[in-house]
Amino acid sequence: MSRDYAKKTANKAPAKRGSSRKNVRTKASNKAPAQSPRWLWLCSGFLLGILSMGLIQLWKTPQQDISRALDEVTGTTAAKNQQPHFDFYTQLRDAEIVVPDSPPDALRKAGGEKGQDEVFILQAGSFKNPRDADSLRVSLILLNLNAQVEKTHSSKGGTWHRVLVGPFQSSSKLAHARSTLLQNGIDNLVLKRPKN
Repeated sequence: MSRDYAKKTANKAPAKRGSSRKNVRTKASNKAPAQSPRWLWLCSGFLLGILSMGLIQLWKTPQQDISRALDEVTGTTAAKNQQPHFDFYTQLRDAEIVVPDSPPDALRKAGGEKGQDEVFILQAGSFKNPRDADSLRVSLILLNLNAQVEKTHSSKGGTWHRVLVGPFQSSSKLAHARSTLLQNGIDNLVLKRPKN
């Protein structure tokens, strides 16, 4: 027995295929969530903003404003007329100050004698090579500073050549020389030495 497969497939295939696609499409459209209107979201955001601003205003209200409003309602005005009271004025006036027995002139003379025994010197640099030290000394002389080179020996056996500026008797001259060195990019070190 022979069968004719061409006739059977031609009748059945197109009807099933088209109907299954339509069913899939309708099922997918039924599963999609319903969208809420945009005006509903806009109104809810607006109401939420108004509510949050009202809560912030209530939260920021200082306690003094609330107490002042309560005083106005109850009729008490004692808080407005009350002035602050400071105790430190009377405490300072009643305090006892201990003064040393020595007169101020004796203290000035004692401090002046110490200052006369010492002078200040600025060290502008320290070099192993004497030519480097001499070139720095020349540049300092051109800046109108009194500079000299001092030769020293270290404990390890090396010889160093220090470039010194000074000596200075007053602190104002020392400060002026130090600012001149710093303006020209020369780091310096303040040394205190006994007067020769």
